Amino acid sequence: MAKLVSTAVGMLVAISIALSSGYLYAQEVGKTKEMWPGWVRKNLGEGPSNVPGFDKVRVVEDTIQPGAKQPSLITMPVPMFCTLTKGELTVATEGEPTVKRKAGDSWVCNVGQKRQATSTGSEPAVMRMHHLLKAGDK
Repeated sequence: MAKLVSTAVGMLVAISIALSSGYLYAQEVGKTKEMWPGWVRKNLGEGPSNVPGFDKVRVVEDTIQPGAKQPSLITMPVPMFCTLTKGELTVATEGEPTVKRKAGDSWVCNVGQKRQATSTGSEPAVMRMHHLLKAGDK
């Protein structure tokens, strides 16, 4: 019985970690995952960082279908540099004016910022992000 309870607790901890860090997660390079309906993330790779205080950089690319959006404000778990390579996004940041981003626009997300993005163009939006990771970040 104790082993069953221990296994169940371990599974719940793993599930809660996966849900609480849903925006930032490790996945095999080249693999994709649907983050939200119409929103797919692909891990393009990761490697060592030359930015002081950060051990590695993970590069991911999100493809967001027209009309797709994050379900709520998402808290940025790590600093990241973002570039919209295709399409259009409307980005709402808590405490700031809503901004329309177009292909070629770049911006920085700070840890703790709360944002919600919606693909508002007629074609899928493609956003490339460089996540700066410390030891232990998944």
